[in-house]
Amino acid sequence: MTKIYLVRHAEAEGNVYRRIHGQYDSRITPNGLRQVEALRTRFQGIPIDACYTSDLNRTCVTARSVYLPKGLELRRDRRFREVDLGRWEDIPFGWLERFEPERMTQFNKEPQLWSVKDSETFPEYTQRFLTALREAAEENDGKTIAVFTHGCVLRGVQYLLSGNEWPPYCDNTAVSLLDYENGAFQIEYLNDSSHLSDEISTFARQKWWRAGGDRRDFNMWFETEGETSYAVLRDRRVGHIRVSGRDCEKGELRIEDIFLEESHRGRALGAQLLGQAVSLARKMGCGTLAAAVPDEMRRALHFFEHQGFLLQSETDGAAVLKMDISVPQR
Repeated sequence: MTKIYLVRHAEAEGNVYRRIHGQYDSRITPNGLRQVEALRTRFQGIPIDACYTSDLNRTCVTARSVYLPKGLELRRDRRFREVDLGRWEDIPFGWLERFEPERMTQFNKEPQLWSVKDSETFPEYTQRFLTALREAAEENDGKTIAVFTHGCVLRGVQYLLSGNEWPPYCDNTAVSLLDYENGAFQIEYLNDSSHLSDEISTFARQKWWRAGGDRRDFNMWFETEGETSYAVLRDRRVGHIRVSGRDCEKGELRIEDIFLEESHRGRALGAQLLGQAVSLARKMGCGTLAAAVPDEMRRALHFFEHQGFLLQSETDGAAVLKMDISVPQR
């Protein structure tokens, strides 16, 4: 018999920026790194003989919780990747909910029926995952392995292993335990996240909208005019972010202005504005976001630092901050 720990990746950009990421390669957030540490503590006393992961950055970073402290080789396998979302990759959830609501509902509630141009289908992604999982289990008979993967593909596999019953959505770094013997999988438990405190749980930190709120009040989409992207909720512009590509040859995209209406602050919506800038920067080949915060706006420093910006200097009446957005993550 092989014991298999299935682990969803830690909180990543898509979870916070509210953008749909399948095989788009993104970074783990600062809070996600705290989740990785909590996961390391959880697995501290659990023997693991082999560690597998998808080859995407967010799972490879999460897998550091197991393979580094246990001195294991990290075995990357593309078949443990998230669903390939085709033309949907890196689109804001708000845009999909506004312009493709029926297909978005199908993706959430009946993913076995969902597909878009250039995407994988449910049979394709669940079967390539299960094939890889069986191979890993059979190569490690009598041992215990950990497999780091992604939420949507994992939920589809759990649906099949549960006799076509949908499991609840799992938090980032949630852990499931399977047994594999004589060609069959048995579930011991699914999607346990008891190692996460409310302070670092993604679900707990987003409970203000998960508790039955209307998604149109928190998932933004963007209208872009020149270098300015306007954030839209309920078909009304509620904020903007303006960037400059003048330093792109140095690998930097500069944030010239960022604004969110007072009535929409305090609900973690500002991260979606940064997510738009990150998306634009990567398309332009930039690996760094830069921002200059004037002295009269010092309170904005906390916002940038909370999102992962680091203070570089304080000159000419402004604090200069930068954030590494390169992938893979160091």
